Amino acid sequence: MYKKISKAIDNPSFYKLFSLAIKKILHFFRQHITYQAVLILSLISFSTSYYGFISLVSDGMLLTKILFFAVVGVIQLALVYSISQLYLQEFFSRHILRAFLLLTTYLLSLFISVLFSFNFYYKIFSASEFSQRNVTLQLEEVKSSLEDSQSSFESVYKSLKKLSDYSMSQSIQESTYGGTCDETKIPTPGPRSALREAESKLFQSHVSAFDELKINIDGEIKVIKKMILEFNPKTDNTDKLEERVNSRISKINRMLRGGEISLLPKILANHNGSKRMHMESLGRIISCPDSEISLKINTINENLNALKPLKSVTFFNSNDQQQLIERTINVLLAIIPFTSTHVVALDKVSSPTDVTQSDIKAIGLGFLVDFFIFFFTILAKEPYRARFFTDDNLRYYIRYNIRRVLKPFVFESHFSYHLIIPNEKRNHKIDEILTRFKMDKMVTLIGNNVDYNQLLFLHQAKLKNFDKFTFTVYKVDKEKYNALLLYIDEMNSNG
Repeated sequence: MYKKISKAIDNPSFYKLFSLAIKKILHFFRQHITYQAVLILSLISFSTSYYGFISLVSDGMLLTKILFFAVVGVIQLALVYSISQLYLQEFFSRHILRAFLLLTTYLLSLFISVLFSFNFYYKIFSASEFSQRNVTLQLEEVKSSLEDSQSSFESVYKSLKKLSDYSMSQSIQESTYGGTCDETKIPTPGPRSALREAESKLFQSHVSAFDELKINIDGEIKVIKKMILEFNPKTDNTDKLEERVNSRISKINRMLRGGEISLLPKILANHNGSKRMHMESLGRIISCPDSEISLKINTINENLNALKPLKSVTFFNSNDQQQLIERTINVLLAIIPFTSTHVVALDKVSSPTDVTQSDIKAIGLGFLVDFFIFFFTILAKEPYRARFFTDDNLRYYIRYNIRRVLKPFVFESHFSYHLIIPNEKRNHKIDEILTRFKMDKMVTLIGNNVDYNQLLFLHQAKLKNFDKFTFTVYKVDKEKYNALLLYIDEMNSNG
């Protein structure tokens, strides 16, 4: 077995054929599949992003649609162009700033593309299910709040009824036996008896008012509970239900903030504690302390404080773009590490802001399309040096030995090189190099038949042996020339 493996390894023709086959497959893939795939995926990404953009406005104007079409087109072009021009080697070279700019452009356009594509995919895969779950949850919260409010109101009513009954019994006792304000006093039709009687009638009137209020509130709560019970989230209109529920909630809140309830604490305060010990009645100051009444009034006040207004509902509407964008941000936060947002199954949703697995699928599709654009673009790209030169071009330059041939005539400046060639020293090799430079758009002619005295001082110092000659002056693309020398060195070192 070992000998067979060794023999296969020692056979170079097998690996050459295998390598050649891989290269041919990749070449075929690049020539016939990758560009078409990038085009198709870009059209998909453009369409879904455009849908998200255009759904933000509802004016339906043609000018708006054209403007958004142009904006999304620029974003899509920026995404494809930036990744097609970005090379990993640039992060380790003098082109690091260019690489970071391209990477920033790519990530920004990717984020915007995915953000607005989410609207499209979310409506298809998750919006209706989440909307149903959202409505169900909020209805359950409304039902719970209704029960709490009903319970608190019932406690207020019972406590007020007890206060009224107690006050009435004390009024009867005072008029019959006396001593409810002072144990030494016998029953007389005096101020204390009048106070007890007036107080009993006052509390009884509030109980009567609360009787009517209780019937109205119970009726509204019953209507809302019936709506909740009969609502079918799969078939019924959630917008209409939201409007009806909120209308009833507003009506209940108005009752809970109404005059009877809002005035009650102020009225009871005049019969509580030390204030009750000195009350004006029949034109006289009457001292009639009663700790039992104070206790019952304090109980009523506690129950009133627990009587909170109901919160209105806002059901999730998959057609509301503002809600969709907020939902998108929640989903994006959920997929970012170290955030507090958790992903749960749809049937485990316990809050309207929970992110579901369907949400992740929806936004994942947007990422997936743009990832495949990234993948196919990277696959279709030629090697890094092909940004400027093909392998065939580099072989020509290696044959010319341009570093040695042009070294005496190349001058470096801040942003470019100058190639200053004495006309009398030009030969076929220099002409071929210049022809190749012109084909690769590396040089620009800036002077012809230039005298020695017209050259800069620094140039004259280097070309002093050619002071009797005339010169042809070219401006050379610095980035391309440096890259060319680097690629030539790489190819020479690789053999």
